[in-house]
Amino acid sequence: MDSRSWMYNRSYDDPLGIRDEFIAGVYAFVEYAKSLKDFTVHGVVRCPCVKCECMNYETPEIVTLHLYETGFKSNYTTWTSHRETHNNFGRSQNFEVGESNRGVERNVQNSRMHDMVQDAYDMHSDFEFGGHVEEPPNEEAKCFYAKLNQASLPLNDESPHSQLSVVVRLLNSKADNNISEGAMDSFIDLMYELVDPILEIPDNYYKAKILVSKLGHSSVRIDCCENGCMLYYKDDVGLESCKLCGSNRFKKTRSGKGIVVKAMHYLPLILRLKRLYASNSSAPHMGWHSENRRPPGVMCYPSDGEAWQNFDRTYLDFAVEPRNVRLGLCSDGFTPHSISAASYSCWPVFITPYNLPLEMRMTSPYIFLNCIIPGPRNPKVLIDVYLQPLVDELKQLWAVGVETYDILRKQNFNLRAALMWTINDFPAYRMLFGWMTAGKLACPHCMENTKSFTLKNG
Repeated sequence: MDSRSWMYNRSYDDPLGIRDEFIAGVYAFVEYAKSLKDFTVHGVVRCPCVKCECMNYETPEIVTLHLYETGFKSNYTTWTSHRETHNNFGRSQNFEVGESNRGVERNVQNSRMHDMVQDAYDMHSDFEFGGHVEEPPNEEAKCFYAKLNQASLPLNDESPHSQLSVVVRLLNSKADNNISEGAMDSFIDLMYELVDPILEIPDNYYKAKILVSKLGHSSVRIDCCENGCMLYYKDDVGLESCKLCGSNRFKKTRSGKGIVVKAMHYLPLILRLKRLYASNSSAPHMGWHSENRRPPGVMCYPSDGEAWQNFDRTYLDFAVEPRNVRLGLCSDGFTPHSISAASYSCWPVFITPYNLPLEMRMTSPYIFLNCIIPGPRNPKVLIDVYLQPLVDELKQLWAVGVETYDILRKQNFNLRAALMWTINDFPAYRMLFGWMTAGKLACPHCMENTKSFTLKNG
């Protein structure tokens, strides 16, 4: 197995004959593919035959049959679509089947990031070196794959790590253990003393954050009125006081510098939805809701319900594209500090896509934190002020859409999205919808037909 020449030396002169080395190589390939996540989770692997070209998922038996019949697709001596890594970019790495991949899996902490990095290698190789690309990515997607690929190059020929994997592990450690920025800088300095500085590891915490933010997942900080009247957003971004209550945007410190009184962190939704189609880990599952409809009278998923089906009948132009995303929103308040501390309530807002299958939809990678509404008080009826950026994105996704690259079909399409449901308790229901949750019309289902009465001595 030191050479992959057997892959394209399939048969003798007799078209029905297959070389023994080809049979042994296909067996080794299938066994290696069965060790990957696609098989362990779903029981299928990518088929690299001439017909499928790694676009279709099949059982190991079908993959073996396809390879016997048609052979491997051209220029596939490095199994990039099956998580094999490059030693040097654009060059194949000859090694015992599966050993390098298992080494990377042992050393890369975040497997989802590793999957996205491998997709970047595949796509960058395809559109740079003339591989099979049905439609080249749009400029934004191409820029993303190029940046991701550049950040993911190995630190040296022997290292399974890259700039990106090192930085992600550092940032994860900081967040998980509540480490200060100064301590992080000290750790990085120690790393520079222990390893060769030529490895180009970011030399401080700030540069590490910049490296990750270039991939398009940075949050946006939006200043708020202290009383929650408005956001310093869009046309109001240059104001220094609230145009409704007159409160100051900044407060002076002893040094004379002004600091923002109150701010909200917002994580753009559109970029998160585009990333769902940028990775082979999620893109194949985004049409699950359309491909797995149950017969009438059987309900196993929201797409089987009347609300979803009525929406599809009403908005045919939206429903005709199964890649369009249905969204759910959830929000509730919590106190981040201990009970004995001063009262403080903040409200996270989460978005989740309903296109995904049941086993994926409510897992942490696909529950997107959209924003954190700051305290210290409950926003109550002013929650709509803080939801303005989200509403603007939802309007764009519904009315216009955004150009998105689908890595599974290797084509660009216009992605649209609709907010289908919200998940909340009754007090949050009142805030999000402005519904009176007390009195005669408290029940949003019965409304004026509620059989309510008043206690005489109540």
